[in-house]
Amino acid sequence: MYLKDSNVIVGLLKNMIRKNTANHSEGFKVFDNFFFVVELDVSGFEEGLIEKGVEDLCSNSKWHKINEADVYSADITAVSINCIDQKLKFHILKQKLIEFRDLVLNEK
Repeated sequence: MYLKDSNVIVGLLKNMIRKNTANHSEGFKVFDNFFFVVELDVSGFEEGLIEKGVEDLCSNSKWHKINEADVYSADITAVSINCIDQKLKFHILKQKLIEFRDLVLNEK
């Protein structure tokens, strides 16, 4: 997922992590033992561009071994777009978001 630089969702997620600010319009929180819920502000982006980014990140499901459990998941799942508030919400594996965050923060 980290290497998908042309994906608008990946770019927005990288920017959110770099800003490292907790505000009411963007962020992530724990959903369950395996997933975080991420909310991104997608205002100013064309709907088609957002949809293409989502489709790309939802198209590669595979098995992940997490704490003795096998979880079948794509890069992101449970996607919803609120067109009024221009917010994108999705689930991402905790392990995947932590690895992604570490890669982003180690960029120079």
